[in-house]
Amino acid sequence: AVVSTQSTGDDVVAKTMETDGFVLVKPSRKRRNRKTPHVKSVSSILQTVGDDQKIDLSGVIRNVSKQDAEFCDKLCTVIVEKEIQEIVCYGIGKLASCKLAQYQFAVLVNILKRSPQINRCLLYDPVLSQSETDHVAQHVEVMSANDRCSRRVTCNTLFYMIHSSKRMYDNVLKSNWDQLKLCTIVGNSFQSYVTHTTDSCLLRLVPHLFRSTDHSNEVELPKFVSYPNVFNNTVIINFLSSVESNEIFKSTFPVDSSQDEMEIIL
Repeated sequence: AVVSTQSTGDDVVAKTMETDGFVLVKPSRKRRNRKTPHVKSVSSILQTVGDDQKIDLSGVIRNVSKQDAEFCDKLCTVIVEKEIQEIVCYGIGKLASCKLAQYQFAVLVNILKRSPQINRCLLYDPVLSQSETDHVAQHVEVMSANDRCSRRVTCNTLFYMIHSSKRMYDNVLKSNWDQLKLCTIVGNSFQSYVTHTTDSCLLRLVPHLFRSTDHSNEVELPKFVSYPNVFNNTVIINFLSSVESNEIFKSTFPVDSSQDEMEIIL
């Protein structure tokens, strides 16, 4: 005879049944079919975040105007002193999901409002969704083509490139190497790159950035109050002269492949 017992049965009764010739069968647990969860790639997440959201940065723009007037005034002063006529913004980031991007864009909008001499402001970032692009287009001109940061300027131009990659800066410099006086960059400190990266690595990967430090100076910005780390390591880079020869790019440094790196270029 076969008797099924639950785990809550009495142990003494079970032993007696076994002695009398009964076979105890414990109920088996049914195995559940577990479905493997679908994991989205990082790129697909970045592409979909904010695509269906309506963007409204009016509150952030007002907040920056009130709390960071000194910060915006500094940039406006540079625009006047350098007689800037055009602003080009690369790599603003995901406005729907990134607070840093929102405040960086809010500063751009504020300096445009305070600088009537600016004839044109262009912006490009391939990560922008349609709703983000629609919002940006209310304030600036959105570029339709990816020029990979290789725009050659025709007037005094400010490149607004907060936390861009070294190669993005290098492309800007390469395209305007013989007319650097027309360019001003608001972005990462080039001197910081020189301090923390070997000369051979910089000369191989971003030669224009490396050599431009001999023809530029950097101006620090006031503390940004509204949100921390939005403009960490950001400076105003002024170029003192233009360079006519490409001879300086002939490397005299040994190649150090261990310092090589990969960077995303817009």
